[in-house]
Amino acid sequence: MLVDLSRPVWKPSLSSCAILPLYVKSPSYSGVGDGTLTVGAYSYADFMTYFGAFSLKKWRRYTGIDDLTPTLIVETSAPVHITLTEMIYRRLEKRVICESDHAPSQTQDGWYRYTIAYPKELDAQLVAFTITTNAYPATVRNAAYYADLPSPQETRIEIITTTYRKERQVARNIELIRKELLDNGAWGDHFRLTVVDNGRTLSEAVCADNPAVTLIPNGNVGGAGGFAAGMLHAVESGWATHVLLMDDDVTVCPESFKRSLRLLEYAGPEYQEATIAGAMLSTANFEMQQEDIGVITPERNLRPFKPRLIMDREYDISFNEELIPASDANGLYSAWWYSCFPARRITDYGLPIPLFYRRDDVEYATRIQEKEPLKFVTINGVCVWHDAFDLRWNAAVEVYLATRNMLIQEAFTPDPHHSMSAMIQLMRDNVINHGRRFDYASMELTCDAIEDYLRGPDYYRRPVGEDLFRKARDKAERLTPLEEIPDAPDAIDIFALELNANDENVEAIEKPDIPDSRDRARLMARVRRRLRRVLQRGEAVEAHPIQERPISDDKMVIIPNDGWCRPWRILHDAGKALAVDTTGRHGALRVRDEARNGQLRERFERLAQTLLDDTDVRQAYRKCRDEMTSFEFWHTYLEEAKR
Repeated sequence: MLVDLSRPVWKPSLSSCAILPLYVKSPSYSGVGDGTLTVGAYSYADFMTYFGAFSLKKWRRYTGIDDLTPTLIVETSAPVHITLTEMIYRRLEKRVICESDHAPSQTQDGWYRYTIAYPKELDAQLVAFTITTNAYPATVRNAAYYADLPSPQETRIEIITTTYRKERQVARNIELIRKELLDNGAWGDHFRLTVVDNGRTLSEAVCADNPAVTLIPNGNVGGAGGFAAGMLHAVESGWATHVLLMDDDVTVCPESFKRSLRLLEYAGPEYQEATIAGAMLSTANFEMQQEDIGVITPERNLRPFKPRLIMDREYDISFNEELIPASDANGLYSAWWYSCFPARRITDYGLPIPLFYRRDDVEYATRIQEKEPLKFVTINGVCVWHDAFDLRWNAAVEVYLATRNMLIQEAFTPDPHHSMSAMIQLMRDNVINHGRRFDYASMELTCDAIEDYLRGPDYYRRPVGEDLFRKARDKAERLTPLEEIPDAPDAIDIFALELNANDENVEAIEKPDIPDSRDRARLMARVRRRLRRVLQRGEAVEAHPIQERPISDDKMVIIPNDGWCRPWRILHDAGKALAVDTTGRHGALRVRDEARNGQLRERFERLAQTLLDDTDVRQAYRKCRDEMTSFEFWHTYLEEAKR
């Protein structure tokens, strides 16, 4: 049976995402209609792109069909020339497979249909094609990569999104999914949409009287509680074979859902229980891939498994398809901005832990990996666009929730690299750095987070997440317009600020003279002789005190307000810091206060010692996990949150 596995996309979901080289490369991209693309005369359209190419090596891996070979079918309004191309990640540019000499057939409405099989012996990450026009423009339609495959596995996907007072964005996504999937006969039988409204502000009208759309009014229990409500509905309704968890504040391409369905329908035995991890592309740089799989480092940080890649580059899109985790890799997870997995996992492993927001996805993946290996499916074109985290600093989230939930998550479900000492060192480094930035509010939030973790699991049996988050938000540093801050400029070039304030972007002002290799060898020999005498004779080494510049109470420097910048060079002798957000128009004036810094450091160290000495609280969380992730617990929890 000939099945369309993926279709090149040339129409962006939003004009804001219209980075053309993500879709098609053409010097005369002269028009996009409803499902059509027009290419000018004597021009070309190259589909070796993130959304246009076929991921040959990945499809073979995920289906288990080693000789799977696609057939290209494309229709044009005028005769064209078609070139088949391939990308191998070890090479820096694409290669021509062959120039097609296949004569087209004609459709009933007079269009030219080209059916071209790729050679079976190909071994490439990506294959694609280029259309070249002649003396007349040509309009392209119905382009797709087909393959001869057996009958599909029964697959029904419940898309679950949870939202809180983002009516405009979620309504746009509902309409897109309804139009492209639910109301489309070829796809509608395979998808349903559940919207969990934590703010209870959405109207029933968003469902458009479509029985495939379910709206669930919910209390504000954060993303974890919203997804729990949607997962409960999906399992108890009994329709879905898979659930797809998706953030509300994302832009998505309908082709991502379609490729996900095909991957699940034709997955081979090794990947039938896999999780599809959709990539996150940045809304600040629409062609930049931020992450598709995440990993917990031994230092307890969360980071992307892959480096950041620029997805309008041919090499990057082929390299992206080559990077696959080792089968025995630990600490991997799929973030819930786009994560699709079998519904039976919910029955087998339960629901999220009640974290309100942040790290619920990390804990869930870690919980599954206690019992079974967790396979991930990633592929070009399955993605969302999401705000970059490093462009929206929120101390209540990035300091309070990140710290508290790291401790709670590791207590409920420790990962293979779990280490309380490593977590304490990470928190200590953060506290010290907040103090160096004069951000004493964030130091206090870190300590509050530890204290709230130490309350133990019984405290979190009730929906307290919203109140705790509100308190953290009230305690966090507040930004005001720069014109309201004395001595502050009206506006700030944030790009220049980041470039100049961050030590990582600035070379040393005075570079030491670097001796040549002979001088360096003589110097090292003298150092070794001197050290030998010191060790053998106990000889004292004269100490030269470091000359510190005095702190100037009136000196004010300007720094980014986030907790990632490292502006130590300009801060060390300043008495004040103007911390500015990414707009360059709002900020907060911070004043050096060494006494408060010392008090908060002492408070943290007392709490750190409590964490090291504790076993009771950790064991209590662990013992409560099965109960606090059960259907019964969440039914009670969600009902109470609605009151």
